[in-house]
Amino acid sequence: MVLKKPFSYQWRLFFPLVALLWFTIAAMVTFQYRREKTYRSETVKNQLEFVTQRVVYAYEHNANLEPFMDFINEYFKQSVYNGARISVYNITTNELIYSLGEPIKLNKTEADKRPNFFYSEQLCKNGEVIVYTAMPYTMSLTEALAPDSTMWVTIILLALFVTIIAFISTFYIGKTVKLLRNFAKQAATEKHLDATFEFPKDELGEVSQQIVNLFNSKTKAIEESEKEHKVALAAIEEKSRMKRELTNNINHEIKTPVGIIKGYVDTIADDPEMPDGTRNHFISKTQEQITRLCNLLNDISTITRLNETTAAIPTEKLNFHDLVYTIVNDVIESGSNNDMELTFDIPLDCIIDGNSSLLNSTISNLIKNSVAYSRGTLMRLKLVAEDDDFYTFKYYDNGTGVEEEHIPHLFDRFYRVDAGRSRKAGGTGLGLPIVKNTILTHGGKITVRNRPKGGLEFTFSLPKSK
Repeated sequence: MVLKKPFSYQWRLFFPLVALLWFTIAAMVTFQYRREKTYRSETVKNQLEFVTQRVVYAYEHNANLEPFMDFINEYFKQSVYNGARISVYNITTNELIYSLGEPIKLNKTEADKRPNFFYSEQLCKNGEVIVYTAMPYTMSLTEALAPDSTMWVTIILLALFVTIIAFISTFYIGKTVKLLRNFAKQAATEKHLDATFEFPKDELGEVSQQIVNLFNSKTKAIEESEKEHKVALAAIEEKSRMKRELTNNINHEIKTPVGIIKGYVDTIADDPEMPDGTRNHFISKTQEQITRLCNLLNDISTITRLNETTAAIPTEKLNFHDLVYTIVNDVIESGSNNDMELTFDIPLDCIIDGNSSLLNSTISNLIKNSVAYSRGTLMRLKLVAEDDDFYTFKYYDNGTGVEEEHIPHLFDRFYRVDAGRSRKAGGTGLGLPIVKNTILTHGGKITVRNRPKGGLEFTFSLPKSK
């Protein structure tokens, strides 16, 4: 019959270990018991042999045996030798000279000797007298030869002690193995291990803890890898979505000026007799749409270059004061500021690391945005703060600003607060996205908000030259 639940590792280790320890103790006890019994037997036999020799010695030296034998008799009565028998015979006359206890037969056979624990005989040197000594199995002798009761108590206590030690040792080993088994089961069925495994503070526990730590580290690394993979996939998907969105927006934005241009050109071509005033009007409108289309294509080229070469744009040491000064003068001289006041406040030694072309486009787009949509009278760019690595600038106008719901979307591509008015103003919808991407590409940051007194305020940072 197969057990439904086998013994745990602790018990499978405990029982053989205890059996081995008990076997070792039993072997040692057996050896010691035999050794002790042999020692005690030899002691008794030597003592009796000594008595025999003393009797022979006394006879050979014509000593009186009575006092000695009386002493031996009294001594034997109070010791384990009680019951010992000594007989002295004159072998010439077969006369029993002396006897202690029941006389021993003269010329005993082997059958007569066998019931005795000890039997010896010794002949005097003159060959006239023989001494027989025998020690039958008596109760006192049996007790004397048996091991001391304290020995059995010691053996039992020792067996209990080694059993307890074996139990404690196998308990900790079994506990470690049990924890490892639970860990293996959880590791095989669960992705995340919430349980805490507290292993014993020993070598096996340390090894087990290292295994758990390695598994947790591996699991964490796999999870991190999966997260990074998901982030990468999400980034790729987002990039693909933005490309699709950009392509769709570009198609939509290009169709409008192209359709208008085609309409004007077709109208002129279909009516050769068109009055010069009307023709010139259509040609002027066509030129405006062509300009708008060129601006759109330039902005698309810029935003595409910023997206695809984020960390590879060439930079150089630039004097930002001189760059802004040139842009402001060009805008004022060309009249593209539309009678709005344009000023700046930047130190002469404001040296940055940047791309001249992209920064020129950034400042120009901010100005164009204010001129086209702010309905204000003032534009201003100034340095407001600096630290060890960056300059911080503010650009603002005093126009109407935008509703707060539009603020988070101002940097979105082709986003327009008022689509109709934006198209009439000739905007491409990419000016502010170009501004943001340019600042980010340079390692800076940019934010936008409505000013409390009216108008939009852009705060951006650019890296100092090292």
